[in-house]
Amino acid sequence: MASGLTQRLAMETDRRLPAGRHALPREFVVRSQRDRILDAMAAACAERGYSDVSIADVVGRAQVSRKAFYDLFGDKEACFLAAFDAILARFLQETLAACNFDGLSWPEQMRLGIGAGLDFMAAEPEFTRMCMIDVFAVGPAAVDRHQSVIQVLAAFVDRGRAEVEGGATLTGRIAPALVEGAALAIRNEILAGRTAEVPRLLPALLYTTLVPFLGPQEALRHSQEAAVPAAPAAAPPADGSDAA
Repeated sequence: MASGLTQRLAMETDRRLPAGRHALPREFVVRSQRDRILDAMAAACAERGYSDVSIADVVGRAQVSRKAFYDLFGDKEACFLAAFDAILARFLQETLAACNFDGLSWPEQMRLGIGAGLDFMAAEPEFTRMCMIDVFAVGPAAVDRHQSVIQVLAAFVDRGRAEVEGGATLTGRIAPALVEGAALAIRNEILAGRTAEVPRLLPALLYTTLVPFLGPQEALRHSQEAAVPAAPAAAPPADGSDAA
């Protein structure tokens, strides 16, 4: 099944370029090939795991030549890192944008940010597995990228120290530990084949994020509010008439 990113790429560029000679601009061709290669890398990793993925797997899925691959990437690791960078940039952009509104309290920002991040992961299962599982099989450069993402998210969480009473007494090591703990919980869901269900982690992850800053009672209140489902729309009368 195509991921959300695959579907968007399909709308932006034709998945198959015309065979033979064509008048498409070179930049368009390269962009299309690059997008397809990155998507193919994620799909191959999701199916086989990074260690068992070959260049042949990637170019076969992307329907490009080996020359086209090596024109863009020096090796398999370079391709993986490019895919990682592309999807993580969108993840951070959408996650942080979801809670970047004036007037929101820090706990509200946490709820919206965590919720947006989990929704993004559920919508991009192949890329999520690549970034959360396969990244550790690639090498030091990939692990460094993973740690950089942890630090970015930790800085966002660490705002709580300035927002709550007594926050200045808390150590700055709390936020990275909270983000790492959340990543572990998400990773366990992915390994269990439940990537589509990670949004259900919102109440638990929100609680563990807030409790060092707000205390258990207030953190539990926010967690319970996050767990309340939206009220369903009222069903129309069976006879099709307007409700009284």
